[in-house]
Amino acid sequence: MSLILVQLNFRQGRRLEQARRDEKVRDFQIAIRAEIRSELRNLVQYDVGRQLEQVKARYESDPAYAISVPRPVRQSVFEALVGEIHVLPEAVIDPIVLYARQRNAIDSIVEDMRAPGFRALSRDQQLAMYEDYLNMWDAWRAFALAAEAALNGSASVAGPRAGLAADGRNGR
Repeated sequence: MSLILVQLNFRQGRRLEQARRDEKVRDFQIAIRAEIRSELRNLVQYDVGRQLEQVKARYESDPAYAISVPRPVRQSVFEALVGEIHVLPEAVIDPIVLYARQRNAIDSIVEDMRAPGFRALSRDQQLAMYEDYLNMWDAWRAFALAAEAALNGSASVAGPRAGLAADGRNGR
């Protein structure tokens, strides 16, 4: 009888431990998805082709003009959770890492474009660099959509999405 109770307690303990791990994974996925979705809301609202045309027109009409790009907002949720990314399902990690690497590449080119040396480049070089930046935005958007899809497709966070009903993607 005592051996049966020990085995029963062991199984219950394992089930509770697994439930806690599952909850942690789900919480991480929800938090990362929320951060990606908040950036995605920003990424989808810009027509980068139109943006490039406007900047090129401004360069042609104003010889003193040089583009200025804002720094991307800090990814506080991702930064807090990146050390625990290994707990996520394998199918989710790859798209999130690709998204994060593209985000880091964007951060790097923004810093280059904000550096004093950028203004010393020829106007053609500035425009070429800005065009590269906008092309990187297209890739960033694609990686964000892929990461969001992977997170939405994960069994840990499947189900109705909460919030941001106006984003037109609710209940996808």
